[in-house]
Amino acid sequence: MTLALAKLQQTFSAALHYQAKGEECNIESDLFTADERMQIYRNNFIMSLSEVLEATYPMVCALVGDECFTQLARQHVLRYPLEEGDVTYYGEHFCDTIERFPAVVDAAPYASEVARFEWHIDLAQQLQGSIRQPEDLWPLARLSEVPPEEQPTIHFHLAPGVIPFHSQYAVFSLRQAIEQQSFDGLELNETEQGAICCINDGRLWTQSLDSDAFSLLQCIHSGCTLGEIPPEQLPHLNFLVESELVAGFSLAR
Repeated sequence: MTLALAKLQQTFSAALHYQAKGEECNIESDLFTADERMQIYRNNFIMSLSEVLEATYPMVCALVGDECFTQLARQHVLRYPLEEGDVTYYGEHFCDTIERFPAVVDAAPYASEVARFEWHIDLAQQLQGSIRQPEDLWPLARLSEVPPEEQPTIHFHLAPGVIPFHSQYAVFSLRQAIEQQSFDGLELNETEQGAICCINDGRLWTQSLDSDAFSLLQCIHSGCTLGEIPPEQLPHLNFLVESELVAGFSLAR
């Protein structure tokens, strides 16, 4: 008897994750059993999503090696099912998958934090094309036009695709070291913070910031007005502007 399409799709998805057998999916057996045929689908499915994870987490792959990464990716695919046809947003919680492997955590205790960093890099790319700036956004060149009495209501806006990131490890320096293949002087156990940036033309970069500049970035990200930003942070505004992190401003009404 033919299964209803919705039920068949649900069962097939479960079978891809080893939660059902090929015989339950109306797969016919001949030279190969139904489950042996299903195994072909499983292998292709896991391989395809593993390639998505490798593209999202190249730093983790470089740190743990191809063989280890393959096992991590396989477990992640089976633990976190793909819930839609679009794989653009697939790969969240990979840091949690890494934490489930004590051997990896012991050998590279920073691996899960690097994965969290790389997921935020992916988020910056996703956000860049989906966030709309307010219609009343003014260019920074017009700041001088704001009357003094209204200046405390100035609300700076970060460029779409800019995300503040703080880590207990030197992930910004690690990314640069991997890109340049130069690890001299790298101290991974040092705390680092900064910005993950993806702007309109698709350029993506990361930039470490000192604590005061990062605090200012966080204030702007959280929606603070100029009057709410601690005065000691304001000298760093020019640096954020020059770094293309600030898109413009509006006036809070």
